[in-house]
Amino acid sequence: MFKNRLFAVLLIMTFVLSACSSAATATQAPEPTAAPAATSAPAATTAPAATMAPAAQYSESPMLADMVKAGTLPPVEERLPQEPFVVGPGTLITTTDLPDWQPGKYGGTLRFANASANWNPDIFIMANENLLSAPGIGLEGLVPNILKSYTVEDDNKVFTFELRKGMKWSDGEPVTTEDVRFVWEDEYLNEKISPTFPNKFRSGGSPENDPMKFEIIDDYSWRLTSTVPYGGLLREISVKGWQGYTDTVQPAHYLKNYHIDYTTLDALKGDLAELNLTEGEWWQVFTNKRCLNWDMTNPRCANYPTMNPWVPTDSGTPQLLTFERNPYYYKVDTEGQQLPYIDKLISQQVNDVEALTLKVLNGDIDYVRESTALVKLPLYKQNEDKAGFNVTLMDNHVDPTALFINYTYDDENFRTVVRDLRFRQAVNYAINRQEIIDNVYFGLAQLPTLVDSEYSPEKAEALLDDMGLDKKDADGYRIGPDGKTFVILLEHGAWAPDIVPATELLAAHFKAVGLKLDVKQEDSSLVGTKQAANEVQATVIWDVQPMWKDGTWTDYVPTNQWGPLWATWYNSGGTDGEEPPDDIKQLYKDNEGRVAAVPNSPEDTALANDIYRILHDDLWIFPLAEKVNYAMISSKKLGNVPISGQAIGADYSGEQFFFK
Repeated sequence: MFKNRLFAVLLIMTFVLSACSSAATATQAPEPTAAPAATSAPAATTAPAATMAPAAQYSESPMLADMVKAGTLPPVEERLPQEPFVVGPGTLITTTDLPDWQPGKYGGTLRFANASANWNPDIFIMANENLLSAPGIGLEGLVPNILKSYTVEDDNKVFTFELRKGMKWSDGEPVTTEDVRFVWEDEYLNEKISPTFPNKFRSGGSPENDPMKFEIIDDYSWRLTSTVPYGGLLREISVKGWQGYTDTVQPAHYLKNYHIDYTTLDALKGDLAELNLTEGEWWQVFTNKRCLNWDMTNPRCANYPTMNPWVPTDSGTPQLLTFERNPYYYKVDTEGQQLPYIDKLISQQVNDVEALTLKVLNGDIDYVRESTALVKLPLYKQNEDKAGFNVTLMDNHVDPTALFINYTYDDENFRTVVRDLRFRQAVNYAINRQEIIDNVYFGLAQLPTLVDSEYSPEKAEALLDDMGLDKKDADGYRIGPDGKTFVILLEHGAWAPDIVPATELLAAHFKAVGLKLDVKQEDSSLVGTKQAANEVQATVIWDVQPMWKDGTWTDYVPTNQWGPLWATWYNSGGTDGEEPPDDIKQLYKDNEGRVAAVPNSPEDTALANDIYRILHDDLWIFPLAEKVNYAMISSKKLGNVPISGQAIGADYSGEQFFFK
């Protein structure tokens, strides 16, 4: 099945060579002064405020200027905070990935499509603001975003945050610490709304510890105090998990209308009846009216107060998601133009991803990232000029396929084999990653660096023989310690189109060294349920671990994919599950250290390196490919679109897109 892709591969390689040539001749814009990330130090650590607002007079979109003239909107100077966040070269995307940044032009409607009801992942990311941010989706160069400033003191235990004075919600109401206090005291401490207090806001981020001490200093400043070092809190209030600002700041002036401490049951009668609820279920009205960042593409959130670039609006039809510019958005460019440049976003719902692809090929979509596929790259290239779009090969924000073996699977014969380091070394040698890269990813990926990627069936067979798996059955498969053919059942869901061909090749690689790998595709939710119950021997799914060494994600420790009983042991404080070996305990210890340290500090970097050393040497995870390319499609008319870097990072910079 893999030998018939020659035409596609040739087309793709022509495209790659062309893209490399263009990138090499691009003019490099001057790099602005880098804003250093906060570091852990005995004295107070202060992160720099964002660049001061430009001296020039602020300007705005003509659609807003008309509203100002009509008296229905205050002047732009009154809508912006005293110190807006200033966007220029290297601010949202590094100058390497966007070398020709320029101040944009106002106007236009950016067209999308979505195959899932009430959901568009690209718009979700574009409408996702955090308290802190950095170019792209990492933590290097971390600066205040929603915040004006922050400090870290007392050995990473005391955090003081300051909002931008004069910042407003999209309905014109001021953003103050009342919006922070409301979340903490009236939501997180209300057992009806929040049955469990969020671990991220407990001391040290640990479920075993009490909530951090919360103090309001004034209308714009508040403080959180942890009983133990917790520099990783900065990671939690930045890009990690696409959590957005709504975990910390919500529009109290709006939500109080639906909270029993600020309104009456009589006032909620209509909403209770509409949702078929009793008076004792008032909190369900509250959660229905509240829109967290994950909800912002849902039509029920039309006109909900936000600090995002665009406000969801009522389109009048469930098949169309619509958004209009936020007149109170807090960012400007270097010339004083209030962002975003584009006035409106629309997303038309289609039946499936194939229907979405047809809209791309017809020129009906201006931007798409989430629903593209490398297998369709030749099709995209054949139609890009006719349909008026560019195809840019970007980096995927995950490693799309990795082999996970469950080392706590409840079978002694299975454990005896897979916990032997020689077996894991043999598996690693047996995987022909270059074949997977060439045939599944058209050569548009790199060999993993998390582990050694040497392909040597000879070394694999020698290791298997050495550990006692030297006898084979009539079909050439190795006999396990129990005297029976040793079989690994690999179960996976339909999570991505590349998983099936990758697992087919894996089975062939295993067979070549005498190992029997049975592959079975099942319902995705069933696989997840079985993994949580410790009933899956092996699986293939994406792996984010090698991609963000700066600690944007901290899932370097056992998961349901490769050690559910070890995870249970750790999360229960040793009362349940199964005690892991020493090197797994070291992973947990290193990870705890990273939670305590400030991201990208020397302490954090050293711990990250030790985590990578353990994963490299002990081979607990088997990534199949790293830095797999991602096909990002954008209209030829769009400006300020990155030419390299993380594709999802381009989504994060949507407020600086403009129609040329």
